[in-house]
Amino acid sequence: MTISPFDLLILLGSLQGFILATLLWTNAKGRRLSNRLLAVLIGLLALMSLAVGVPIANGWVSLALDVLPFFMVMPVGPLIYFYVQSVSNPNFQLRKKERLQLLPVVLDWGAPLIVWTFYIGFFLGFWPREDGPSWGEVMNEYNTYADIPRWLSVTTYLFLTARFLDRQQRTDTNSITDEQRGTMRWLRQFIRAFLVFQCVWLLHLVLSLIPAFRNTLLDRVGWYPIYIPLAGLIYWLGFKGYLHSRPLASVSPTSKPTGPELPDETVAQVTSSLLNAMTNDRLFLDPELTVEKVGQNTGLTPKIISAVLNQHLRKNFNSFINEYRVEEIKQRLTTPAYEHLTLTGIAFECGFNSQATFQRAFKQQTGMSPGEFASRQKKTAQIRI
Repeated sequence: MTISPFDLLILLGSLQGFILATLLWTNAKGRRLSNRLLAVLIGLLALMSLAVGVPIANGWVSLALDVLPFFMVMPVGPLIYFYVQSVSNPNFQLRKKERLQLLPVVLDWGAPLIVWTFYIGFFLGFWPREDGPSWGEVMNEYNTYADIPRWLSVTTYLFLTARFLDRQQRTDTNSITDEQRGTMRWLRQFIRAFLVFQCVWLLHLVLSLIPAFRNTLLDRVGWYPIYIPLAGLIYWLGFKGYLHSRPLASVSPTSKPTGPELPDETVAQVTSSLLNAMTNDRLFLDPELTVEKVGQNTGLTPKIISAVLNQHLRKNFNSFINEYRVEEIKQRLTTPAYEHLTLTGIAFECGFNSQATFQRAFKQQTGMSPGEFASRQKKTAQIRI
């Protein structure tokens, strides 16, 4: 048995995909849901690549490829969308409405169901074996035209995901850390890679739908124009996704101080001015607050403010400001005067301009979500009563 170099390349991509999917699924670092969503996504791509690249050595392999749903494309779009949301929002969960978006996978089961229907009918005596080739033609036609809704589904979800990222970037402009900025770059690269693949798939799809080109196209190049790029995409997605599932130590606010040491008197003066601007002037309530605005209020230069925060308080500007916002939220959650407001409403009044940033900052500082904190406060109040 010989394997062509192209099939070998596809099979190696499939093997790499299964390995990376396993590593992501079992990875203890990063958010578990994000890792597993990406693992399932890569696993589905690897499964499709396996079905294309595996050599048909005997009838059993051919039968398995016909009766088992190796090609499950409809969940790919939702998985991309859910993965990006889970990375951007630590409180994202797969609820019922998200799971319902995976139901179109039944479209991918159509061809295997045709085969199952034929074999069951054959063993029950409903139709003869000689009808098998005509059933096979029906299955092939189904697969050809089923690629249209598959392509549309993935492309639609990619544009929805890109729009979601644009909205996140606009709302998080003034309250995003270096680590979050790096994550945003990764997610944009993630979407662009899939959009490029969609363009390749569209060209192949259009040619395969034209009867005059279909047989010639498949006879000469087969599915290689799609699955060879897919092999590279699988490796890139898994490798980059695994790296981004780990905390980025290089952007940690506790990294080694850089730049010249400041005199103790200067540090004390700047620190006092910053504390006064936060506790007395309550500048943190401004959702558009920048280091330049703080400098105008305190009479300090943005450079000296950043130097003191980074070198001596071991935090960046956004982390410093968000600490005051989170403390203000915690105080308001225990004050009856604010009971009529939602958590998001309180967060926006306290200076946050993005729900995702609010959720992320609150959990980083308190170790629990705002909802969990509010629930504990209510239970504590009931016990006291």
